[in-house]
Amino acid sequence: MPRPLLGLLALALVLLSVLLPRPVAAAPAGSSADTRPVIVPGREAEITALFQPHAIGDELAPGWRLHSFGINVGTINVWIEGPETEGQRGYAQVSLDHLDHAPPGAQALTGFALQVIEQPPGSEAAVATLVGAITANDDGAFWGTNVVYAGEPREYPFGFELDHMRLGSMIELWLRDGLVFLLFVTAVLIVMAVDTLRGAPRWHRWALPGIVVLGAGLRVGLSPTVALAPWPYTRLLVPAGKIFHGPGLALLHPDPVWLSDVVTGTELAFSLLAPLAIFAHVRYLLDDHRAAIVAALVVAILPLHLRFSHSDAGFISSITISSTAFALVHQATRGKSKLGGWIALALVGFPIAVVYQLRPLNILYCPLLLATVFVDQGVRTDKQKATPARSIATFLVILLVTFGLGVPQLLEGFGDQVNEGMSLRTVTSALMVVVSPRLNALLNPVFSPPLLTLLAVWGAIDLWRRGRRRLFAFVVGWLLAFLIAHAYIIPDSMYMQARYHLHLIVPYMLLVACGADAGLRWLDDARARKPWLTQRRYQLLRGGALAYVLASPLIHLHGIRNVALNDVQEWMFVHEVREQIPAQCTVLEYTGVGAGPRFARVGIWIENGVQRERYDVVEILQAKQGEPELPDHVRALLEDPPACLYWYEGLPCFAYKDVSEPKAPVCRAIEGFVTLEEVAATRFASRPYDENLAFGLGELDQIELRLFRAYRKPE
Repeated sequence: MPRPLLGLLALALVLLSVLLPRPVAAAPAGSSADTRPVIVPGREAEITALFQPHAIGDELAPGWRLHSFGINVGTINVWIEGPETEGQRGYAQVSLDHLDHAPPGAQALTGFALQVIEQPPGSEAAVATLVGAITANDDGAFWGTNVVYAGEPREYPFGFELDHMRLGSMIELWLRDGLVFLLFVTAVLIVMAVDTLRGAPRWHRWALPGIVVLGAGLRVGLSPTVALAPWPYTRLLVPAGKIFHGPGLALLHPDPVWLSDVVTGTELAFSLLAPLAIFAHVRYLLDDHRAAIVAALVVAILPLHLRFSHSDAGFISSITISSTAFALVHQATRGKSKLGGWIALALVGFPIAVVYQLRPLNILYCPLLLATVFVDQGVRTDKQKATPARSIATFLVILLVTFGLGVPQLLEGFGDQVNEGMSLRTVTSALMVVVSPRLNALLNPVFSPPLLTLLAVWGAIDLWRRGRRRLFAFVVGWLLAFLIAHAYIIPDSMYMQARYHLHLIVPYMLLVACGADAGLRWLDDARARKPWLTQRRYQLLRGGALAYVLASPLIHLHGIRNVALNDVQEWMFVHEVREQIPAQCTVLEYTGVGAGPRFARVGIWIENGVQRERYDVVEILQAKQGEPELPDHVRALLEDPPACLYWYEGLPCFAYKDVSEPKAPVCRAIEGFVTLEEVAATRFASRPYDENLAFGLGELDQIELRLFRAYRKPE
């Protein structure tokens, strides 16, 4: 076996050892006394059958449509989305539980206990339509099959006896598993790396594994493990969710694993694969080994990528998976091996589908994927012609996945945003961002090394001058398309803006690689014409440029590790104190307008395939005009508190209020019902990050987050 291949196989083993889940000793064990039925993954089709003839996205009544559903242990929550009034969209909520675990006041159906949780004015007809459909479809059979009980000792993951499980169901479970997809991407990238390194200079074959190891070391050592995306307590990234709820995690790691660790660990795993994915993509697109090595090195050390590599930013996995899809499209349409081309064609639909699920704006990848077939210019040479039959088949696969999955998903959940994003305002905002050193993360020296940005500009100019116009149009058009699309939202914080500009990294690296090629060609030409550029000075210039690139993470360390921001400070605090709250206690939280209860997400873990919650979280939403600050059920809870009750005074207490108030009235009202004993607190300077949590801050300089133990007031 060739040595480079042995090196890459060894690298694969190292990557797999990092990517596989690790123990989380802090997660609590389940109680054997807890016998609540659990709805395991794979039953979504049975749940949607309860809504028939209505499907997700259908209008149930004028202005009200069936929005989504979620599973919380043994409870099914269904949301109906209404029209937008006064800048806020109304939601009705219906819950379904096992009859033996029905909440007070629930309506008993044949197999479920149904309760209307929220019914805003105007939603009555839609709620009635949904309740009527569920009542008609509930035949009592749901709890008769595939039932797992919390605390139940089980020998096999998911509680399924393998010899009694249908083969089709087992295959479907594993095909939807996130770990299987992660290992699929890893294997595809390693195979393509081995394939593309054939015929490359020997040092290239050793440089790529070295770059991957360097990138892994920088991410493990420098990337902060925090949440850096909006709505971190309500959103769940598709790859992380598929790993968390998949059979692979239950089989390989049946011990408890926190959901938060799976989310950040999944992004870290995809960030470790980024140099391999970028190498394969650039090697095929630019048709040059050296340019591909340069691009892989840039993503390995780029401060902008390092900052978000161990967070919950879905852009990181999007970069790796989309680059894998581009590489497969190139291989499918231009691969020299006929068999390899058809294999790539058979595989390309999977990463494209996941890319569309990751972010709605990823629909922009469709025209780019199609256009790659027509980009027959490399950075220095013309590429071989695309194979007509495989190109047509690739077109069909891309269009099938796009219009079968991507477009319906985009219009269903983000139709209004699409219309607003296509306005003139978005274009004018983009023009402002392009020239702004603060808002354009590629120009901002906090996140991007200035000399690399200059190299990218040089690369674009060089492509144009040398007549590589199709390649120039493709790469520069890609950069501008995503820059304009993301100008639909321009956050006040440049640190949040940097997150949105992560999608600019790939065309940026392509231009940097082209600029590096232009620079090396200029240097070689100058050495031949200028006597002063001796061998020693020539090597010093090349070595100095490499040293600058390698030193970039340290030069821009502030841009990588500066997370002293309100939202991030809270995320770290709630994770630090989660074990100070005993299991099965009730936690009361004010969440404003849908910010999500912190401890509901923080306290979720999975054990042997069964999701569990450490706490019973009670959420208080911001009261609408004319409604009491405290809902009746919260008031009743405070008047007769359980034996173990905690109150968390979090960031929403300062964000969702009038700017003239010190904190939200709800948060002040709690003190009048119970005696509070402070358990933990943190105080920090206010630095807004997500604008959704900055509405009511005003000129607030300091924020103090506090966790209290609540007791009944003495008589």
